[in-house]
Amino acid sequence: MKELSYDLVDHICCMIEEKMESGKNYASALDESIASFGKKGIRQIQEETTFLLTKNILAMRRTMHITGITSATLLLLGSFFKIQHWPGASLMYVLGAAGLCLLFMPLFLAVRIKEKPGKLSTISNVIGILGAIALCAGILFKIMHWPWASTLMNVGGGLLLFIFLPIYIYNGFKTNTLKTNTIVPLIVAVAGFSLMFSLVRLNSSQAVRSSMLNIQYNINKDIESCMSTNNTLASEISADKKMQEASILAKNINSISEELTLLIAKSKSPDISDEEIKKILITDYIQISETVADLNTIRNKDKGLVELISLVNNYTKIYQQVTGVPSNLSINQDNLDYYLKSERASFPLGIVIHDLSLLNLQVQRLHTGLLQYYKGKVS
Repeated sequence: MKELSYDLVDHICCMIEEKMESGKNYASALDESIASFGKKGIRQIQEETTFLLTKNILAMRRTMHITGITSATLLLLGSFFKIQHWPGASLMYVLGAAGLCLLFMPLFLAVRIKEKPGKLSTISNVIGILGAIALCAGILFKIMHWPWASTLMNVGGGLLLFIFLPIYIYNGFKTNTLKTNTIVPLIVAVAGFSLMFSLVRLNSSQAVRSSMLNIQYNINKDIESCMSTNNTLASEISADKKMQEASILAKNINSISEELTLLIAKSKSPDISDEEIKKILITDYIQISETVADLNTIRNKDKGLVELISLVNNYTKIYQQVTGVPSNLSINQDNLDYYLKSERASFPLGIVIHDLSLLNLQVQRLHTGLLQYYKGKVS
């Protein structure tokens, strides 16, 4: 330490001069002065000074190591529990990732900044830690099937690959510290990250897209089949006023459900024609379902979600009047309340479309049963 060395030279010179003034020669004065520093000599002064200056950093390092090991252990155990399908895996994932993102990485960044590595290295460290936090959170969100997982992963990956790594490499060449022992781990890290990112994105997204597409396709086909069956049954019976009202309600529910699906699908894709949107919704609604929809488009009172819910409630009342038993219609009331009352007007499009289609399918199936019941009763 330069400042310490200057102070020590000045101090030792003063000690030597004082001893020489008392009659001692230079050699003995020097030996006595150095011996006065103790067994470890001047080295002990630097060690004690370094310890005092880095006392906080040492405490932070210790805490960082503990949180890092704990978080990594929780993530490892969470993975093992997940493979074995044991309870507690999700909690371990959340705690491990939270410890990694909120404790270990910020502490690591604080330690690096306190070491004063230079302006460019500091910028590189900040961007690298932010990217790592976003990527780690994105992977956790992906595992837990929470929203914004893809966004967090894309942001974190972009920061690491396109900002952090170029700055790190440039700084390494500039300071002549980018050697083989640094380049090899860097190459392995980039390759491993790229493969991991591709596997997470491709495997999960393809499986989810395929599954969601099949489910929605089957729902649409079932609705078509129910509507066709209902029309056939209605033409074979002479319905009374209640049954006619029920048939009208079922058709109106189907009509409004389709209109709301079209409206909300167009909320983020206004440039696509109605015919194109309808085609996409039938064949590959995943193409637009991953976007965020505008709930304001279905909040209108006239032919909106409010009217659809009102029609469904009216239908269930008529069903009970005709059959004498409740309809037991399964309605996702929490989601419907959110669509109507939430201050946030944004929501994943695929979930809204799924809820609307599923509600419509249930009503049409219920109406098929009602028509069959009435046909058997009057015959």
